[in-house]
Amino acid sequence: MRRIFISFIVIILWVGLNSNVLAQNTEQKTQDLISALGKTKYKKKEKKNFSFELYIDIKSEAVVKPDVRDYAGVYQSADADYQIELRVAADGKVEGNGYGSLFDNSQKRNFTLKDARIDGALLTATKVFADGRTEKLEAVFNNRTMIEGKNPNEITSRETKYGLGFIDIFGTGGANITNRVFLEFKP
Repeated sequence: MRRIFISFIVIILWVGLNSNVLAQNTEQKTQDLISALGKTKYKKKEKKNFSFELYIDIKSEAVVKPDVRDYAGVYQSADADYQIELRVAADGKVEGNGYGSLFDNSQKRNFTLKDARIDGALLTATKVFADGRTEKLEAVFNNRTMIEGKNPNEITSRETKYGLGFIDIFGTGGANITNRVFLEFKP
């Protein structure tokens, strides 16, 4: 009887530790992705009688909604070359589809989302393309704030939008090109 009790306690602890590790893993992935989506750029050029300054600061903050169904909707890039539509059932099952362009915007590729899951602010899925190719998707629901101006002391605009952000990696001849993608929520 004692062995059964000890075995039961060990199983309970093992399950509890594994769920804690998974939660930490999701939180870490979310924070890593939020950090990767950020960007600060400052350029200053001067030639003879001409001076040019440009400052851009992009920060993201993860958005965790109380009901997973609140994430449902259409998310689209500003130039409409990328879109994801999410459907979330009452039981939390996530389905979706969309399209994305190749890096040179020459061709839109349609895909469906397989094994889609939302955990906190993190969306994970596999994009399945019409030709059968697959790509892993890890995206984060976030508020993205974009600040622009001449320099950090002369800001001309500040705009915050809610959407879905992820890193898209394109492989070309052994070299990978990384692209930050932000899809704004379209109600």
